[in-house]
Order: sequence, then structure tokens, then C-alpha cells
Amino acid sequence: MTHARTGLTLVALGLAAAMSLAAPGASAQGTPAAKPAAKPAAKPDPKKAAEDAKKAEEQKKAEAAEDQKQADEAAAKAKAEEQKKAEEAAKAGPAPAATVEPPHEEWDIKDVTELPGKRYLFLGAQYQLNIIPQFMLNLFVDEGATVISNSVGVFLDMRKDGFSLIPSLSFTEYGTDDILFKQKGEKDIPGNYSFVNSGMAAIYAKADLLWSAQISKNVDFEYGAGFGLGILFGDLKNNWVYEDPNGALGAGNGKRYSKCQTGGVQPGCNSVEHKNTDILKVGDYSEPSWFDGGSKPVIFPWISIPQIGLRVKPVKNFMARLGIGFALTGFWFGLQGAYGLEQKPKP
Repeated sequence: MTHARTGLTLVALGLAAAMSLAAPGASAQGTPAAKPAAKPAAKPDPKKAAEDAKKAEEQKKAEAAEDQKQADEAAAKAKAEEQKKAEEAAKAGPAPAATVEPPHEEWDIKDVTELPGKRYLFLGAQYQLNIIPQFMLNLFVDEGATVISNSVGVFLDMRKDGFSLIPSLSFTEYGTDDILFKQKGEKDIPGNYSFVNSGMAAIYAKADLLWSAQISKNVDFEYGAGFGLGILFGDLKNNWVYEDPNGALGAGNGKRYSKCQTGGVQPGCNSVEHKNTDILKVGDYSEPSWFDGGSKPVIFPWISIPQIGLRVKPVKNFMARLGIGFALTGFWFGLQGAYGLEQKPKP
């Protein structure tokens, strides 16, 4: 009996222990367990923060120094390459200059258009017929005759924008047959008559200034003036005459005259009947020049105002000019032909 109670007592204690062990697990499933309290945050260390900042700054400086070093090395390398190229270029000599070809002009020999601002040159020859009408001589002397002379020369036509400057060099002959003259307004006596025979010539340096207005594609009307100076040379015969029914020289009064071969009392052949002279102008007397006290001119101006004409240009390299004008030596008619120096553009 006692052993039975003891066994029951042990069983009851075992059940109680088992129940006490099972109670905490049921409580954990039904009611949440309380969380453990959070630990307080640790305070920052100023010394460590300063060390970290210093390390970051040093790292930054090291990276910047590395970048600068790389940039310097790249610049030095580029400079060295440029210097090497320059040395090689100097050894090879100067490079040929680049040539830019101008635009090619179309070349048509029949296209005579002259472009604005461009200068055109023509080199040519000229002929000029000079006429001194008797009525012009009669402004200074009576009697006389119409005198005709010829001139030839060369010229250069420098043309730009419709204007031509034409310097020229020409030779003019002033030869005449025997011409009878009488002093202007004096009495009709042999002492006031003389004959003149010219074997003179002149070399002129002239310059014509001509403006033009286009009439058609190939023809221009020109107008302008000319100026120049001539040097005269040759003989100028100035001989007295006497009345002779069989003389070779006829006058407007119906009388005839012959040249005085010697001086004397014969009317017309003595100095008494001639004014302002003590020289016997007989026997084909040759007049001295101005430099020697005579009346033969040495220089003579060329002034031609106005002068007009036509300029004809059928092709690029040829030009012709027809002109007329009035000068101190009378009226003139001129003809010019010239070769144009304009060249075909090189390809």
C-alpha cells in the first residue's frame, strides 16, 4: 500500500512537471513576446573622422596630380611630333604654292565685247591726209594755193571703259611746188610778191584722247581731241619775183611773174621795194630757221579740236578707225588699222 501511494505520488509530480513545461510554449503562440530593448547609438569619434577626411583629400590630390601628369605627357608628345614634322618639312624644302586656276574665259574670235574695268591694247599704223585750204592761207597772205601734205606713223591704242588714249609717232612731209604769195593788203606791185617752195618735213609726237558711244556690236562713234609737238627740218625757199609776161607764176591780177636770180634795179628784185629786210632773197634763197634769225619754224604744235570718227572692230584682234578733224595745219582725214594684243586664255 505504502509503495502504491509512493508510485502515485511520483506519477502526479511527473504530470505536474510536464504541464509546467508545456505552459510557456502555448503562451508564445497566443500572445507575442515582448521585443528586447534597442541598444543606444555609439557616439562618433572626431579623431577618426578627421583622419578619414585627410585621407580623402590626399586621394583627391593624388588623382589630380596623375591627371596633370598624363596631360603634360600628351602635350609634350604632341609638341615633339610637330617639331619632328617641321624638321622633316625643312629638309624637304618649301612646299609648292597651291595654285588656284582662274575661271577660264570662253574664247570666241567674233565676240568683240570689251569688259568693264579691263584694259585692251592695240598696236597699229596710220595714214593722215592734211589739207590747208587757200582761204585759210588768205587770212595771212594774198594769192597762195591749197596745200596738201601726207603723214604716216605708228600708234598704240590703250583702251578701257570706252575711252582710248592713243600716243603716236608720225612723219609728215610739207613739200610744195612754187606758190606765189602777196603781202596781205599791200599794193599790187612786184615788190610785194614772192614765191615759196617748201621741201620741209616734220616728226610729230602726239596723243589723241577719244571717247566712244556704241552704235552697234562692231561699230562705235568716237569724239575727242589731239595734242602734240613736231620738230621741223628741210629747206624753205623764199624768193622775190619780177613781172614777166612769159613767167611761170601766174597771179590773180592776170599778170605773170618769174623768180629773181640776182638783185638789181629791176622792179621786185631790189631790197628798196621790200619792207623790213636788207637781205637779197634771190637765186633760190633758202630761209634760215628761227634759231638763225630767219622765218623757217623749228618746232610746231599739233592741236586738233575737234576730231570725230568711227571705230570698227570686226573681230577681237583687229580694229580700224576712220577719223576727220581740224588742226592748226588745217583739215585732216585719217585712217588707222591695228592688231589687238588680247590673247586667248591658257587652258
